[in-house]
Amino acid sequence: MLRTVIAGLRARPLRLLLSAVAIALGVAFVAGSLVLSDAVGAGLRDAVAFRSRGVDASISATRGGGGLDDRLLAKVRQVPGVAAAEGRRTISAPLRDPAGRPMDAAAVALPADERLRPFDLAQGRFPGNAGEIAMERDTAADHALGKPVTVFDQGGRPHSFTLVGTFSRPSDAGIGAEQLVLLPEALRQLAPGEGFGEIVVRAVPGVGRQQLVAALTKAVGGPGISVVTGTEAAAQLLRATPSDAAGLTKFFTAFAVLAMVVAAMVITNSFTILVAQRARELALLRCVGAGKRQVFAGVLGEAVAVGVVASVAGLFGGLGVAAALQAIAGALGGHPAAVYVPLTARTAVAALAVGVLVTVLAAALPAWAATRVTPVEALRTPLEGPSARAGRPRKAAAVVLLGAGIGAAVCALPARTQDGVALSLMAMVALLGAVLAAGPLLTGPVVRTLGTVCAPLLGHPAKLAALNADRNPKRTAASAAALTVGLAVVSLVTTVTAGVEAGRSRGLDQQLAADFTVSSVVITRPLPATLADTLATVPGVAKTALRQTFSGDLGARGTYVMTAVRGDAVGSLLRPVVLSGRLDRLGPGELAVSRQLAGETGLAVGDTVRAGPRRSPVPLRVVAVYDSVRAPGADLGLGLVDRGALPAIAAGGSTGYDDNVLVKLAPGADPDQVRPALERALSGAPLARLDSVADLKDQASAPLRSTLNLLWVLTALAVLIAFAGIANTLSLSVLERTRESALLRALGLTRRGIGAALATESVFVALLGAACGLLLGIGSAWLCTRVASTGAAPVLFTLPWGRLGVLLVAAVLAAPLAALVPARRAARVPLTAAMAER
Repeated sequence: MLRTVIAGLRARPLRLLLSAVAIALGVAFVAGSLVLSDAVGAGLRDAVAFRSRGVDASISATRGGGGLDDRLLAKVRQVPGVAAAEGRRTISAPLRDPAGRPMDAAAVALPADERLRPFDLAQGRFPGNAGEIAMERDTAADHALGKPVTVFDQGGRPHSFTLVGTFSRPSDAGIGAEQLVLLPEALRQLAPGEGFGEIVVRAVPGVGRQQLVAALTKAVGGPGISVVTGTEAAAQLLRATPSDAAGLTKFFTAFAVLAMVVAAMVITNSFTILVAQRARELALLRCVGAGKRQVFAGVLGEAVAVGVVASVAGLFGGLGVAAALQAIAGALGGHPAAVYVPLTARTAVAALAVGVLVTVLAAALPAWAATRVTPVEALRTPLEGPSARAGRPRKAAAVVLLGAGIGAAVCALPARTQDGVALSLMAMVALLGAVLAAGPLLTGPVVRTLGTVCAPLLGHPAKLAALNADRNPKRTAASAAALTVGLAVVSLVTTVTAGVEAGRSRGLDQQLAADFTVSSVVITRPLPATLADTLATVPGVAKTALRQTFSGDLGARGTYVMTAVRGDAVGSLLRPVVLSGRLDRLGPGELAVSRQLAGETGLAVGDTVRAGPRRSPVPLRVVAVYDSVRAPGADLGLGLVDRGALPAIAAGGSTGYDDNVLVKLAPGADPDQVRPALERALSGAPLARLDSVADLKDQASAPLRSTLNLLWVLTALAVLIAFAGIANTLSLSVLERTRESALLRALGLTRRGIGAALATESVFVALLGAACGLLLGIGSAWLCTRVASTGAAPVLFTLPWGRLGVLLVAAVLAAPLAALVPARRAARVPLTAAMAER
């Protein structure tokens, strides 16, 4: 039987090729997701290693210890065995972009020792005097070498430097984030009086790291000072820096599962067709003594062989997928990053195991069906006819799944948000199962209707395509099913994302009555106290108010992030959604709490909170429970008080952070004409950034759009697998209908007509799958938006016609491409050889 399997593989390589392509694409996604999660860790390690290169010892201050200053650095340089020592510190140094707007940036001093520089020169040179500056390569993209660059110090005063070079270094979250490099004396001008965060040391040749650490410990060590080797410092930094590998693994694994489900559908359909075409061959094997188990094992043996070869190809394809996704993610973020493709034994074993296992499981049902046909029956007629139609079990399954999906949807509508979303997804899965089960029942009416509609335009090819698609509804439905799954997911995500974006926009319009907001580019640097009054004098401005975020001490109930604003600004500039109580204004001694804070503390309207320090608590009466949109400029934190209460209840005596001035224009004032005047009024506050409500909406929507673009790239692979399935089905059906095609040609149908019929059939299949997928995805998106929407954070049901239209047009245009190879094959078979085919 083994020789029979090998002979079958040799005799039918083309019939198994597209099945192998589907497997390889699915495995490529699985391997790519694993490689990508490993790449995050590899990038983090690379960034740490780059930052620690040349460092033989590291000196840092521990908790409760003193600072690292120039005196200590000079003492370190005098220790025997020290070749070079450099102090490292990173400061906030906002710079002015080419448009004149301030943007936050970080700066470091240039180490005198080249081996202790955690960056490489990319262009030009490093600074040679206090008036020169070097910038990170991506940050300097909008600046020209030799031109001045304006940088603001800690007090907001501008300093001009000449850009003389750019540098590069690996980047990761929290590591190597500096964009500017200056000489130490220039850095002191921007931030005087600050110590070092770390002192790095390089040993002279011949001095070991442990020996150097011992000498440094003896010379400068003591309470509050930690001296470790460079390797130990790198390990500590690696442990202290969180990695997003776990989250990315879950994210991409979900899409890998989608790809493998689509691939499994393609494989099942392919082996079903192959078994049907080989019915006589299998029957002959049974007649010459092969048992049912041998036939079953033979079909699975072919599946294993195809799965192994395709999985190996998919494994290496996964390296390309991981590299492409990293490049795309970097391009979407506007900062191209290094690409890592680590291949571990875990990735190789997991990808190969998944590919082979899915292939075997997908081929098991067709293999089992092959053993149920008696040899005499199979020799007499091929496996066509009634078996190609939907049976009672399938109809019953479709009815049960449809009922379960409708029931879950009905239960989701009145449920709480979290439970409602879970029930909505369950409803989608059940309805998807119902659509797949009822596919053969829907195929006939749909393709006959399409044939009738297209016949006046396309003629006989449309009629032939409808007849061929309706001949075996199971096969046609199975070909369309993979596309249905892929488009259902992408249309669901696209529509829900559009709803979230539209909901945030509406939430900002409803809850933020201001036309502009002014914020500091350095979150810890407050705006001038008189800025609100200054802006109020600008012609066209009706009202301004300073909003401050601070840590509020609510006594026994704990410390929470809160917002302080002038009382009369509530209801006029800020209009949060009121869940209970009243919030038309906020007076002294009044407190409004968010829904989250009310749930955590049990506070309700009418309760009194003794806030502030224990020795002098301040009574605050709860007057409202509110909910606010989570968006820049409108997020009110967990509590809202009048500004007069801030000094008394601020935790630790802090005066607040993240200041924000709200600006409302007079009725009839043109924002485009008032904006230049506002920008001129901000000239005395160089760290202040002016944003319109449209700017805030764009900032809130940018992450959603980037995520959606990445989701489209990921789902495109699943859709590609679906079209591979359509091409595979058409290719196998061409082999199955060789005599029929020859007869049509003998009756006068041209080769071009044969190709047109196959292309039209592929379009019919694509339209069937796309229509089912889009309708199911859009319906599920409507349900999700209904249950996830709240008054403060509405999620609107908004159809993104452009993106959905692209999906449908892409499906229709890609379908003829899927039929291109099968059509050429059907047209190239000689007429006499085709008529002799049995």
